[in-house]
Amino acid sequence: MKTEGDSKPQKALVVGMGISGQSVCELLLRQGGQVIANDLRGRDQFKGALDALEEKGCVLRLGNHDLKDFLEADQIIVSPGIPLDLEPLCKARDRGIEIVGELEWAWRQTNLPVVAVTGTNGKTTTTSLIGEMFKAAGRRVFVGGNIGTPLSRWILDGEAADLLVLEVSSFQLDTASRFAPDVGVLLNITEDHLDRYDSFDAYADSKVSLFARQNDSQVAVVNGDDALCREKASKIPGRLLFCSRKDPQAHARIEDHRVLVHVPWKEAFELSLQNCQLQGIHNEENILAAVLAASVLDVPPPILQRVIDGYRGLPHRVEWVRSWNGIDFYDDSKGTNVGAVVKALENFVSPVLLLLGGRDKLGSYGPLAEALKEKGKKAFAFGEAGPRIQKALEKWVPTQSYPDLEAAFKDAIASAESGDVVLLSPACSSFDQYSSYAQRGDHFKRLVRQLPDMARVS
Repeated sequence: MKTEGDSKPQKALVVGMGISGQSVCELLLRQGGQVIANDLRGRDQFKGALDALEEKGCVLRLGNHDLKDFLEADQIIVSPGIPLDLEPLCKARDRGIEIVGELEWAWRQTNLPVVAVTGTNGKTTTTSLIGEMFKAAGRRVFVGGNIGTPLSRWILDGEAADLLVLEVSSFQLDTASRFAPDVGVLLNITEDHLDRYDSFDAYADSKVSLFARQNDSQVAVVNGDDALCREKASKIPGRLLFCSRKDPQAHARIEDHRVLVHVPWKEAFELSLQNCQLQGIHNEENILAAVLAASVLDVPPPILQRVIDGYRGLPHRVEWVRSWNGIDFYDDSKGTNVGAVVKALENFVSPVLLLLGGRDKLGSYGPLAEALKEKGKKAFAFGEAGPRIQKALEKWVPTQSYPDLEAAFKDAIASAESGDVVLLSPACSSFDQYSSYAQRGDHFKRLVRQLPDMARVS
């Protein structure tokens, strides 16, 4: 239970000065606390972004971590990207100093209903879709968290809302000791972020911790088609609802292009997918979860239908870019783990030339085997992870590695034939050569759009 005075320490240390860290500092200063802002980056790298905080009384500690700051704080608030095994954090934890994440810290200061969405893949689409459903129903809704605007920034801006729809990452859940959403959504669990977690089990447990503090009046929406999600569901304390493309007993399921919904304490209804703009198996799973979550909080079926018909999805998620000489090009730059690539490949019947690579997350590429054997024509691996990907995939499909995306794209074009699909679905983060997955996807789109409109010359 949140109480007045939560998250308002006399002396706070905020670690990580991205947008969420800056927002936390500003809120703490507004509440009258002593605030130290800490980041390993130097002042020059912020280009004046922290000057206003300093003028308001925030003490900046940039370029290093000073153990004294950690041990003298009443509370430490960390940004999602901060490794929790940092030595000064470990020593502060041993002293009994509370360490919380930005999401947890900000959530303690709200009293609004919360829908929280997590999973390895599909979080952003599902979160956005749920937000659109509530907006169409006339609700004032904040959509953010791990996407767009941090919750602390929304509090700082003072915008009105009736409820919060939050995308939640495993990193955020690792520092959320009391966070308990009114409706929690778990989409899937596949290997990801093994460069940060000790094991896949540790990563999976982080995802499922979304439900750990729910009470018996709160709701958990779980993808019953994901074997690991279904296995973990037995430990969920809240009211459990399954969505599934396969299980006829699921609370939301698909049959003959219809979504059939039956929440036990509500009247059953169905929706049509005939005019749905979101294509692919992965999006059917996202729609099922979104419909179930929104209907639990009383969004009427006609509103759900209208949103399903009109929602066009987000860029860089199996996004069709162009047809050229009979070849279709798709941008799935948001596919930053192997599980996402498997989901992307499920959408295609035509032979696929797969572009993948970037910064390796150190997981196994084994789950790609069956999909590549069935649908892969060639693989073009690029960036830091290119050589490792080539070694892993060449036993299943012809594979070559390249220094960058442009070189890989050039060879993919040379190999593609009419009727093929060229798919960028990297299975890796973008941070070896790009600032974000969006920048990488935009580069791919430029390469596609620069292809000459005339017939290809051999």
